[in-house]
Amino acid sequence: MADKYDVIVVGAGPGGVTCGALLAKWGLKTLVVDKNSQVGGKAMTLSKSGFRYEYYPIWPCPGAESQIHAALKVLGIEDRVELIQPDPFGLMHYETPSGEIGSMIMRGPGHPLDPQDLFKLLGVGDADTEEVLRLFGEVALMAPHDQDLLDDVSTIEFLDRYDIPRSVYSFFATLQSEGTIEVPSDIACASEVVKIFQQLVTGGSGCYPAGGLGAMYEAIAGAAQANGSDILLETRVDRIAVQNGRVGGVFTEKGAFYAPIVVSNAGIQPTVLKLVGEEHFDKSYVNYVGDLVPSLGFAGARYILSKPVLEYPVYLYFSDNTVSTTDHIMKAKSGQMPEQIYVFISATSLCPGRAPPGKQLVHTGLSCPADTKVDPKTWLDKVEAEVARIWPDVVKHIEESEYYGSAHISAISRDSVVPGAGGECIGLGQIVGQCGKHKPSAKAPISGLFYVGADAGSTGFFANNLAVASGMNVAKMVLQYFKTHPR
Repeated sequence: MADKYDVIVVGAGPGGVTCGALLAKWGLKTLVVDKNSQVGGKAMTLSKSGFRYEYYPIWPCPGAESQIHAALKVLGIEDRVELIQPDPFGLMHYETPSGEIGSMIMRGPGHPLDPQDLFKLLGVGDADTEEVLRLFGEVALMAPHDQDLLDDVSTIEFLDRYDIPRSVYSFFATLQSEGTIEVPSDIACASEVVKIFQQLVTGGSGCYPAGGLGAMYEAIAGAAQANGSDILLETRVDRIAVQNGRVGGVFTEKGAFYAPIVVSNAGIQPTVLKLVGEEHFDKSYVNYVGDLVPSLGFAGARYILSKPVLEYPVYLYFSDNTVSTTDHIMKAKSGQMPEQIYVFISATSLCPGRAPPGKQLVHTGLSCPADTKVDPKTWLDKVEAEVARIWPDVVKHIEESEYYGSAHISAISRDSVVPGAGGECIGLGQIVGQCGKHKPSAKAPISGLFYVGADAGSTGFFANNLAVASGMNVAKMVLQYFKTHPR
């Protein structure tokens, strides 16, 4: 392995490995370094007892024309990564104020959401139909210019413009805020929610890589290596070298590597405050970075079941009382959990080759603070109680359980360098003041330093799609910088 490169990418999460693979394809001598034993970051695929599964429940992207589809095509590996498109995709459960739990099948790609089915589930009567259709129509057809006007508007503020039933209000505020971008609805950026809703309407509910998300990112890493990139795993970067306002490479536990460009997939806050060091930045920029707000973390469980119980890959539960706000999060942190919570449960082991015959692996969980020092037990107790109430057959057949919280997520992704952060399950929160025109720049105020991943470089997507979109956009920025700046 060489010690001099054109570009070094710190972190092989979805954004980092995509960026590195594209730069290698475009002819740059590239090194990708990651502390884990495999690529994929939070989306890596684990293996145990014949199961292959993600660390926690993740669904990668809409069913068609996503950024993931685009990246695979540009890299020329779309034929090597099979994207499964389940149909039906899952079940949506809504609990009425009287305690009745109704269900609606969520269809796969090519089957747009049927408003009549949703209205029936949510109990939308004739008197409310016109206003609800106005909301859905304006969201689904909103032009980019009008979306941009919502950069400073929260999801709740946006929904308050409409006289809609509480059930419809909760559908948007719960599923499109906490359920999609993992932030409370009173600070979730409405422009992000609208853009993502449009993607789901046009692209369908979702697709999933055969073999798991990690297998897809391993294929992307393989494309990088085929184009001459080096992938260095199980290697922690201790420091990004900076001299006279320019990056010069990285120092790792396995030695120093040099490059005039460094792309960090380690998160903006860990990059600025730890890997580079705040002494290399203007104080106002350090304060700006320190004040950035993370998405929520995730506390959950993995259950190995003695028999297949769930029929579909994804199940969602919400009610009129599951709209999460920052006040709810703070009360829960002090031990006051709400009576009803949004719950996500998935069984990607339904996909071929993901589970031994006659068995099933189920993920479940709920949003929690990203603070790595918070004990997740309060959230785990609540989600297990809800799973037992809503899906009792799952509990009856549990053979083995594993639990995790924000500290576990931080261990495989970004370091905790700011109080209350580190265990975010996506990255910086897609909240008012951090999205659209307010999104942090992917170009750092140090020559040759860039950020990639969910924190910067893309907007208007969610989870893996957001990070891969950043990988594509930042790779283009780096290529232009490489061509125009002498070395």
